[in-house]
Amino acid sequence: MDSFKSLKDHVYHYISEKINDGSLLPETKINEKMVVDDMNISRTPVREALIQLATEGYLQSIPRKGFIVKRVDKNKAREVYGLLGVLEGFAASLSVDGITREDIDLLRQYYDQMETAIKTGDIKAYYSYQNRFHNIYIQKSGNQELIKVIILLKKIFIRQTYTLEKEGDDLKKVLKTTNQEHKTIIDLFEKRDKDQLEHFLRSHHWNPELAFYDTF
Repeated sequence: MDSFKSLKDHVYHYISEKINDGSLLPETKINEKMVVDDMNISRTPVREALIQLATEGYLQSIPRKGFIVKRVDKNKAREVYGLLGVLEGFAASLSVDGITREDIDLLRQYYDQMETAIKTGDIKAYYSYQNRFHNIYIQKSGNQELIKVIILLKKIFIRQTYTLEKEGDDLKKVLKTTNQEHKTIIDLFEKRDKDQLEHFLRSHHWNPELAFYDTF
């Protein structure tokens, strides 16, 4: 059973990475046979992985047609941003008492790495470090149900293949502003200011007006 689960998870990762890197675009139908052939496995773990991806919001299951990559529209993105602001703000407030000096140093390290990624145009690296940054205090909240909901909501936004060539200077400005907000978050953690930290994440950091960058 464990080996079967590991195989399904491997398929899950394989498909999600293809969505992530732009190989599978929105409204593209997943070719199950191609996945089976490429990975040299049976159809069962592929179906299991596709069902999980659909449940988590990556794909849409259409009767008699199969699974297609979901498109995230602007209205849905705005709604999810609003939810994430509330939930991450709550998670941060719960985590304040448990955040250590080492955690704060790691937050600063990720902030610096995001700065470097912006300067070099390595946007994929930026999003990788950003996820690690947020995960520190989300995990420190200690509320397992809250953590699950946040992870599930974030999986709606799988697109992490932004390029400065496509989005241009506007995206670079947004990322610079966002990373300065990360610095504010670090400062608020150092002050152990629960109320301001929760307010900042809810009302400023997860700004629904910027949600369109996560639509594709």
